[in-house]
Amino acid sequence: MSDIRIASIAPILPSHNLRRSMDYYHLLGFSCTPYQDGDGYAFLTRDGLEIHLRKAPDLIERHNPCGVYFYLDSGTTATLEAEFRAAGVEILSPLEPREWKMNEFMVSDPDGNLLRFGEKLA
Repeated sequence: MSDIRIASIAPILPSHNLRRSMDYYHLLGFSCTPYQDGDGYAFLTRDGLEIHLRKAPDLIERHNPCGVYFYLDSGTTATLEAEFRAAGVEILSPLEPREWKMNEFMVSDPDGNLLRFGEKLA
């Protein structure tokens, strides 16, 4: 293998309605930038990281197997969950220690994309 390093990764999540999805991710603290006419693709950024959304008109809402895991710095997960609650974000699964040695909580976007936020347990 070469010494080429992958600098970042950007998951591409399906969205039935890009405007609704961008509004939701804005509640999570993401900056949302539609691509060109804004009807087919969007870029979401937070803390130097990106998620992309693509329009998927045939997507069955809330029946989506996609997901993203956000690894947080130790001791910050409870604060983030509280921020989400204060913004009116529904918490799908509250913050708790998991058997896989992560302290995490989960939310789901309007299209059923599962978003897990967690920190490693000592």
